[in-house]
Amino acid sequence: MDESGTFLHVVMMAFEEGVDERFHRQVEAHARRVRRECTGLLVYHYGENVADRSQGFTHATSALFVDAAAHDAYQTSPAHVEMKRFMMGRIARIAVYDGLIPPGACPG
Repeated sequence: MDESGTFLHVVMMAFEEGVDERFHRQVEAHARRVRRECTGLLVYHYGENVADRSQGFTHATSALFVDAAAHDAYQTSPAHVEMKRFMMGRIARIAVYDGLIPPGACPG
């Protein structure tokens, strides 16, 4: 596989009952730490899924990295590990997309 291009990482989540706004505020605090500490990150967003075809996946993280190596480093970064540790006991279902976006795929 050609390793050139940016790397997209999307995690869609359905949460257990009882997850409240305080939980989501804490996840956003973790996301701010990820944005501060992880190098090679172009975009990092945690937010509500507003799709009418969400199949119960109510929230997602979307991340765009300069390359696959930056994504790999993020996976083991202390900021990401702590975020996962906080969230994992509250996630009922999860779906992940990882993939390279080749040069020329985006206009401009």
